[in-house]
Amino acid sequence: MKTRKKSHSARLPLAITLIAASFISAIFISTVANKGQDYWVINTPIIPGHTISASDVVLSHLNLKASSDLYLGQASEPIGMIATRTMRIGEVISTSDLSSAVDAQSASAVPLSVRSVDISQGLVVGESVDIYWVQDARNGELAVDPILILGGVTLLSIENSGNSFSGEVGLSIAVEQTQVLRILSATTIGRLVVIRSNV
Repeated sequence: MKTRKKSHSARLPLAITLIAASFISAIFISTVANKGQDYWVINTPIIPGHTISASDVVLSHLNLKASSDLYLGQASEPIGMIATRTMRIGEVISTSDLSSAVDAQSASAVPLSVRSVDISQGLVVGESVDIYWVQDARNGELAVDPILILGGVTLLSIENSGNSFSGEVGLSIAVEQTQVLRILSATTIGRLVVIRSNV
């Protein structure tokens, strides 16, 4: 009987030690797994030139490890800054996605009217498009090669009126202010062809 009691009393400290060690290891693993910080994440689709408001972003706890310096943490304030590229819901905002200089990336919404046969089918608002200027050869004139007017601009809106008698499609694109005259000048002669930037 005494030997059995001694055996039980000898195992008790070992059992307590093992239980304590399991609790400590669980706490340690949980701490390591939750290591990270809050980063700003896009809450609604964003186009270049858009001024970020409180409803556009949300804080999310993430563990970005070595790349953490490339993204905007809670200490940074994105509200009031200007988007430099198209961003979609769920994207973490990087340090190069926003600019505080309004003049550097300010964009204008430029309306265009394009023949329905000169625009890629299935375009959706928010995607990037390339715009080419094309001049048709007439009366024996020499053919002029198409010219890329603007590349990678964001489509802001599209009104498909291709079923009308005119066969025109109205669309609006986001263009840097320095490029507005370039695109408008291209509409005075010839025609514009709008294609999807990335296929």
